Amino acid sequence: MKNNLKPEEVIVFPLDVSTLKEALDWVERLNELVGVYKIGLELFTSCGPEIIKEIKKRSNNKIFLDLKLYDIPNTLSKTVKVISELDVDWLTVHALSGRIGLKEAVRSAFNNLKIIAVTILTSLDRADLMELGFNSELARDTKELVFKLAQIAYKTGCEGVVCSAKEVSKIKEFFPELLTIVPGIRWEENEDDQLRVATPYEAILAGADYLVIGRPIRKSFSPEEICKKIANEIKKAWAEKNDNTKYC
Repeated sequence: MKNNLKPEEVIVFPLDVSTLKEALDWVERLNELVGVYKIGLELFTSCGPEIIKEIKKRSNNKIFLDLKLYDIPNTLSKTVKVISELDVDWLTVHALSGRIGLKEAVRSAFNNLKIIAVTILTSLDRADLMELGFNSELARDTKELVFKLAQIAYKTGCEGVVCSAKEVSKIKEFFPELLTIVPGIRWEENEDDQLRVATPYEAILAGADYLVIGRPIRKSFSPEEICKKIANEIKKAWAEKNDNTKYC
C-alpha cells in the first residue's frame, strides 16, 4: 500500500454491538479518529443493510463488511452480486472457500467492492488446526499455512487478506501490493480469545496496512484518547520504517 494515508485512516474499528443506536453512537464518536468501520455478523444480523445506509449518512469513512463468506462458488457469486449493491468498500470471503470460490467472488464484485480473503482466524493455534484436520507440517507452521492461502488470494485477484501480525512480513515480502488487514491488535498484553496478537507499533513494523482494533478502544476510559495514542504509535512505526529504508 502506498503510504499516503493519515495514521488514523488505517485504524479499523469493529462495530461489535447489536443495536443500530449503539453502532451509530460509536460512528459519531470516533468519526475523525478512525478510518474504517467494520460491520460484523452480530450487527449485520441485527440491523441488516439499513446499518450501512445509516453509517453513510454520518460518515465518509470506508465500510468493511466482515461476513467471512464460506460457500460453494455459485453461492458466493450470487451473494457477492447482492452485496455489491450495498455500496461497501470491502467484503470478507474465507480463503478456505478455495481458488474457484475466491475467483468467482472477485469476478462477481462490482460498484468498487473489493474482496478480502480471510486466512486463518487469529483465535486458532496449532492444536486447533490439528484437530480440524490440517496436516502436521502445516499445523506446526501457521505462517506457512497462512502464506499458502495468501498466495491463492493474490492469484485470484483479491484486494487483500486478513492475517495476524505474525504472518505479515512474509506475505509482504512476496506480495507487497496485497493489502494486509490485521486483527488481534492489543494496546498491551492481556488475556482474551485472540492468540496471535501484537501491539499497533509491532504490527505496522511487520508490514500491516490496516489494523483492526476493537476492545482496546471500546473498553478504554477514554476511547478518543486511545485512538490518538494508537495513531501516534502508527506514525512512529512508519517513521522508523522510512528511516530503515533509507539505509538499506
